[in-house]
Amino acid sequence: MEVGESDACAVLAAGCPAEGFVAAAVGDAAELLDVDVDQDEALLSGEEAVTRIKDMTGQQGAQLVLDMVGIDPTLRLAAQVARVLGHLTIVGLGGGVLPVNFESPPHECSVASPYWGSLPELMEMITLAQQQKIKMLVEHFPLERANEAYQLLHDGKIQGRAVITAHP
Repeated sequence: MEVGESDACAVLAAGCPAEGFVAAAVGDAAELLDVDVDQDEALLSGEEAVTRIKDMTGQQGAQLVLDMVGIDPTLRLAAQVARVLGHLTIVGLGGGVLPVNFESPPHECSVASPYWGSLPELMEMITLAQQQKIKMLVEHFPLERANEAYQLLHDGKIQGRAVITAHP
């Protein structure tokens, strides 16, 4: 699946999964390699988010939708904002279910849930990382601060991922 620099893309990430909050970054594929959480829109999962994302994409939907969470609200939103002949990738392992019927996802929209990428994709990702075109938002916590990390995640105060490590 190729995405051109001017194709609309949507990245869905949870701020507080218990409440179904999603941050939706919609823009050119090139811009989304370096998404600035503060510059993009935070939307509640639901019809208003679908309407807003459709408005942002000229009613066509996004060529590429990346669901970084994989819970029911984000998968439902992903299916609704993808475009005909688009691509929806489920990255998150949240255990949700993608609604599939004759109208959802859109016709001829491909869906993938890659747990492992191909070797060429890994090499491309390493190249992008070496060129500093990918910004990883990761906050590390030692095991003894695990409860604090979960509370911050629940409160929506973690940008990106929280990683708890057993060893400092």
